[in-house]
Amino acid sequence: MVARTFLEVGLRRTLLHKLTVLVGLAMLAPLLLSAPSAGAALSAESFEDCLLDLINADRVANGAATLHMAYDLNDEVRAFSQKIAGEGDLRHMTSAERNPILPDDTSTWGENVAWHSSPNLSGCSTIHDMFMNSAGHRANILSRNTQYVSLGVYIGGNGTWVTELFFSSSSYDPPRRSADGLFWDDDGSVFEPDIERLAAAGITEGCNPPTNDRYCPDDYLTRGQMAAMLVRALGLTATSGTDFIDDNGSVFEADIERLSAAGVTAGCNPPVNNQYCPDSNLKRGQMAAFLVRALGLTATSGTDFTDDNDSIFETDIERLSAAGITAGCNPPVNDRFCPDGLVTRGQMAAFLVRALDL
Repeated sequence: MVARTFLEVGLRRTLLHKLTVLVGLAMLAPLLLSAPSAGAALSAESFEDCLLDLINADRVANGAATLHMAYDLNDEVRAFSQKIAGEGDLRHMTSAERNPILPDDTSTWGENVAWHSSPNLSGCSTIHDMFMNSAGHRANILSRNTQYVSLGVYIGGNGTWVTELFFSSSSYDPPRRSADGLFWDDDGSVFEPDIERLAAAGITEGCNPPTNDRYCPDDYLTRGQMAAMLVRALGLTATSGTDFIDDNGSVFEADIERLSAAGVTAGCNPPVNNQYCPDSNLKRGQMAAFLVRALGLTATSGTDFTDDNDSIFETDIERLSAAGITAGCNPPVNDRFCPDGLVTRGQMAAFLVRALDL
């Protein structure tokens, strides 16, 4: 089975001293791609967020500044994608369709349009990679003359329709998706205040670099991410720790070595302990041990939880409780700690805020 994909690259216009210069119009031949891998299909908004992350990652890699998402324009661009899906015609916006969307003082704009026959794509890289492998689309994505992008994805029975509208404007002020705070995906989360405090302290920058407008509070925290957070929180700089064999090439390698040098971690495979397991999800018991060592906690007058007996982390858990950093995992009773449960990024924010008294 194959999935069909068509691409078009739009006109790019630059206004200079009232002179309009048309920079190419290309219509690309149809491309045939293998069917997408199995997985949960993305929603339209998730697809747009995914595209923004990949666009900005490639811009940074090619020396261009990141683009700000024009969230307030996405509904209109998405409506255009839905419109051409209904027409069954992959085409660009007419000036009558595009001009009401863009700011009046738009100086440069570019438009990429794509269609994929599958409505069940589990990721956006198929579309983005095709754009990047086409000279015209790639030029729009990497242009140093654009500041903003509005993305419109429509997913229907006849496939996935994508419109990318790039532009520059001296008057446009892009809104945040979140009305308050740094991240838009923690709005309404019980951990939102903790997450914002963690960000204000410089302990987290987000979960979707280089855009970093999301925190991913419900994602499980990895041991590598934990290392980075603790290194920033404690200001660790020494790198004379264990040279673990499994963190080479990891973005967290330096943080892991700093954590080891400070005596906060010994490794993940005792008694050899030549591995750190940076991509493994962090368990609550492990988290207790990390924090107890990092903070030098010694008091053991905390709650005697019913489910940590015989756990190698029992003493660490009681010290964490004595310090007021944890109350338990089953409110309101809170007689359990769930040492083998996984820690979410939101929960970790709460633990660190209490631990550091932020």
